Amino acid sequence: MAKLNSEQAGRLIDLLCPLVGVRGEVDGRVVELIDILDEGPGGQPGIALMDAGVDRSIQTNQYGDPLSRQSRVRTLPLLSEVEPDLHPVLRALLPDDVLRRCREELADD
Repeated sequence: MAKLNSEQAGRLIDLLCPLVGVRGEVDGRVVELIDILDEGPGGQPGIALMDAGVDRSIQTNQYGDPLSRQSRVRTLPLLSEVEPDLHPVLRALLPDDVLRRCREELADD
């Protein structure tokens, strides 16, 4: 996986922060972008996504007792692990103009 330098990471985070709350469908599931992480998976910037559908898992306490139903939250890196581009889930959520600007940032090495 490619690494972002601190300037690129800062500019990408600035581009993505206004999009917190955007919803979209990825692999047949409705997800919501809930946070942009300065340090996500692998120590690189990432995103936090929440399943926004009605299928919620049961959250348990430390003893395994059921407490409540909660939406699942996943964290993903900004960059794809298999290609020199943004993560495919992020690409599916971003508006075309923001995606273009993010790719321009990645091209500026």
